[in-house]
Amino acid sequence: MTHLSLPAIQSATRDDEDAVAHLFEALHKQNAALDERFALAPGWRAVLHRDFTRTWNVTGACWRLAWSNTEPVGLIVLEAHTDSPLFRYRYWAELVALYVTSPYRGSGLADRLIAEGLAWATDHGFEHVQLYVTASNKAAHACYQRCGFVPVQQILRRDLHPAPGIQPPADPSCALMNAASGDALETGQHHLAMELERNRKEHP
Repeated sequence: MTHLSLPAIQSATRDDEDAVAHLFEALHKQNAALDERFALAPGWRAVLHRDFTRTWNVTGACWRLAWSNTEPVGLIVLEAHTDSPLFRYRYWAELVALYVTSPYRGSGLADRLIAEGLAWATDHGFEHVQLYVTASNKAAHACYQRCGFVPVQQILRRDLHPAPGIQPPADPSCALMNAASGDALETGQHHLAMELERNRKEHP
């Protein structure tokens, strides 16, 4: 690749919402090209606006942008995740989004963004970081594994063909959780769960 200047990684500010949205949309266009079921909903921009304005500067979320001069070229988002009280190990940092524009792929920028996210999670007391990655996204698998993540769970899917017009019932537990937490980015958008290998070794 041609020589590129080293992008600066900074915490997103309230004024950076358009840059965040631009990269977030590009990420999900890429995901949808791999699997159409990962496409963003028609009203996604309003949902992202609500989540970003609510969390861009809170301790439970990490929004980082990489800039090449005035151009946003990378994004990483992590949020505190709390699972159901049914489970003993309920808390972790969720790596919600990672994206690098095509000119900077292979430059080490993704690794730098991940390092920023891991530092944030460590500084905030999380014992592990978890993410979901599309099963067919081999480049993402290689990047995450290079940064110390290992697979811990697979999600299997089978398509069905209900009669036309039949809609599935709402899940009341999800509705209650969403109303209480406002978690707009917890989309379940990927197939293969991974977590940081170092923490698996330290906390078997």
